[in-house]
Amino acid sequence: MTDLSIEPLVLPQSTESPDAEDFLAAARIFNAQQREMWGNDDFLETPQAQLARLRSTPTRRRQLLVARAGAGQQILGVAQVSFPLTDNLHTGTMNVVVDARSRRRGIGTALSAAAEKLAAADGRRALIAETDHPLCGSKGPSAQGPASFIPQDAAACFAVARGFNLELVERISRLDLPEEGAAEGSPQSVPGPAYELLFWQGACPVELVDAYARLRQKMSTDAPQGGLDLAPEAWDGERVREAEGKAHAMGYDVLVCAARHRTSGELAGHTVLEVNRGNPAVAYQDDTLVLQGHRGNRLGMVMKAGNLRRLGQLFPAVQRVYTWNAEENRYMLAVNEQLGFRAIGYAGEWQKPLSRG
Repeated sequence: MTDLSIEPLVLPQSTESPDAEDFLAAARIFNAQQREMWGNDDFLETPQAQLARLRSTPTRRRQLLVARAGAGQQILGVAQVSFPLTDNLHTGTMNVVVDARSRRRGIGTALSAAAEKLAAADGRRALIAETDHPLCGSKGPSAQGPASFIPQDAAACFAVARGFNLELVERISRLDLPEEGAAEGSPQSVPGPAYELLFWQGACPVELVDAYARLRQKMSTDAPQGGLDLAPEAWDGERVREAEGKAHAMGYDVLVCAARHRTSGELAGHTVLEVNRGNPAVAYQDDTLVLQGHRGNRLGMVMKAGNLRRLGQLFPAVQRVYTWNAEENRYMLAVNEQLGFRAIGYAGEWQKPLSRG
């Protein structure tokens, strides 16, 4: 497109600000893609939630790029670029979305090139992007290897054409909750005598925040990363509070279940559920981790089942829970399958090396 321009989009103070029109247009493009891909509204975010998610924080800088064309300089596509500020300073992430009516006109390519240029100028040597691929009547791949899970659809072909390599495959699963919720006192949610379960909603108790930060940091090293060029994340109490504040600003209620070893007092693991206030029928399963020295005690199952039971007590309107797990993480996939999660698609994690020249 000869009249195409790529430029930064400055976030408005609020979605009600006089200058919010362009941001709202970008937010609609993000949501339209999710609705088109999944055929439902389960992954849609309100403009207020998107605005909170896209704001920079002390640990991550975020930038929106928009593609404009035509007499009215209408926004036809958006690229979200994100740069860690406290760890993994060699990486960035990118998400490119183009309005369905404007595809195959070079807009995605132009946005991707601009995002890559921005990352390289910031000294990043690798850019990571994610693609989602819903299952279409298939129960899974018939071939072997990570690439067999990802179809050669438009998203995957675009990633390959831009020079990205597939480094990790995650299974996207959904749990449809029964109307009566999880059974009270289910054996699955009862730990052995050596452990006790702790629950909190929203902010971690102050006396646990440092121990919880250590769990969050271990999540960045113990969860499968495939071939992604990622270093351990740096977590402390301040970063925990930052993450909690961002979730609250986005309109999410966060439920945490942690397992504590009775003898040592050590937090042995944790699991996280997030409930979308903008769509109270939907929750998302986030991190689940058991420290190496405490594995083999069913804590993954116990914590997840316990947190799902608490979800039913506090948020009975939730009907569906979504989760993402590396396809190579057979233990956690088995736990999820026992809890009733079923695959609905796959996500590809792609990485591209960048040249500073």
